[in-house]
Amino acid sequence: MSEDIRWEVVEESALTLADHEAIAAMLAQAFPSWSHWYVGGRSWAGMQPERRVLGRSGDGVVLAHVGIRRMFVTVGGEDVLVGDTGLVGVSPRLQGTGVGRELMDHVHDVLDGLRVPYGFLGAGEDRIPFYAHMGWHEFPEAIGTFSAFTADGAGIVETEQGGWMVRPVTARLEDWPEGPVLLNGQQV
Repeated sequence: MSEDIRWEVVEESALTLADHEAIAAMLAQAFPSWSHWYVGGRSWAGMQPERRVLGRSGDGVVLAHVGIRRMFVTVGGEDVLVGDTGLVGVSPRLQGTGVGRELMDHVHDVLDGLRVPYGFLGAGEDRIPFYAHMGWHEFPEAIGTFSAFTADGAGIVETEQGGWMVRPVTARLEDWPEGPVLLNGQQV
């Protein structure tokens, strides 16, 4: 990789409007079909993260981002504390250069520091091999239900099968409960 990236972990309350605008601009580039979500200073799609991992260029441009929030999900009727991980994005010009792997290494450090039993994320089918290579485990039979909003703010309930992935942090993968996943709100 030719670009030097400065990595930082930022608490949500420490972000400035300029930070939110820079994150939103990168997310709109990384997810063009969802760019209507990331307008102005809106740097989130569902629940705002509690911590963000940012990779910035020397001049402060956001090149990589992920949001993490501790929350409970209900799995097979059992409440499980997770580090919900989402909004994983890398600037399109740096995709395929190893920046995503570096980003996820930092995510793993944050999850370890939060001492949650598991990291949790929902991944598109095309991204599952990447996350699996990074130590995440898919439960393809898992059906997840979560609250979502349309871009104009209407509340809806979504149910999706597959793509739900877990990374053991302080617990063992074998101890992840079986059954449907209820996210008890929105994802990061």
